[in-house]
Amino acid sequence: MKKWGLNSMVIFIAIAGLFACDSNRVFDESQAVEGQIWNNEDVKTFAFDVTDTLSPLNIYVNLRTTTEYPYSNIYVFLYSVYPNGTSNKDTLEFLLAKPDGEWLGDNSGTVVEFKGLIASGGRFSTAGRYEFQLQHAMREEDLPEIIDIGMRVETMEMNE
Repeated sequence: MKKWGLNSMVIFIAIAGLFACDSNRVFDESQAVEGQIWNNEDVKTFAFDVTDTLSPLNIYVNLRTTTEYPYSNIYVFLYSVYPNGTSNKDTLEFLLAKPDGEWLGDNSGTVVEFKGLIASGGRFSTAGRYEFQLQHAMREEDLPEIIDIGMRVETMEMNE
């Protein structure tokens, strides 16, 4: 019986440690791309509520591809809808590889993870529900070798 209690405590501490390492996370979600082919009609939607309008933030687009992704960059449309109902559309480009083909993201085996910073140090001006949509803006309708796409919002570290 005591052995089970010790194991349970170790598991609890490990799980708590994982969450403690990410204490600056406000929002973090990724959505899988069916069949690893991102169709330009497949718009990924991310929505969350904001209560803190004082903390400076970093906002990222996260992308996971295979090493077989055929391009060195990706263009995406970012649609934003704010609590007051106003909306905005931006076109973003992320460089994914150097000219020599070396991947810029974290490469582990056949998967490459990219974390593209789209805003740094800003604040949400209004509390309420924010919605962001991502759609690929490449010239082809079906973009191969995309595993998932996501967004992350985090409070800035004091030393940033």
